[in-house]
Amino acid sequence: MKPTLKARQTRYFILQMALAVMLLASCNQATEQEVATTEQATEAAAADTVQRRPAPAFYLIPPNLVRERVWICDAATADIFHTKADCPVLLECRGKGNFRNVSLQRAIEEYGRYNCQTCSKDLDHIFDEDMVR
Repeated sequence: MKPTLKARQTRYFILQMALAVMLLASCNQATEQEVATTEQATEAAAADTVQRRPAPAFYLIPPNLVRERVWICDAATADIFHTKADCPVLLECRGKGNFRNVSLQRAIEEYGRYNCQTCSKDLDHIFDEDMVR
């Protein structure tokens, strides 16, 4: 059977509609990606405006802690080190930066970090100038 003119027009119309729907769907995805990119840029700009504390001016690492390993969040705003890998403050770093396991001395000297008051409060004495040693 030969398709009639009406049948051909109907198929052509359906094909046009399907093409229009696919075009609109792809435009919507591009718009969502642009919005996500804009939100990420805004978050990055906000993170750039937050300043870290300056590196510790004084610290004294006792001989028994020289080889101690600590965790740091390698993000623009993080300025503390952690003695426990499951510290809640460290876990907040997910998605904001990378985790690094470094020596205590390197965390202070190279990364300018202070101790976390949640998991390593017992290391406050490292930064205490007035402590009798």
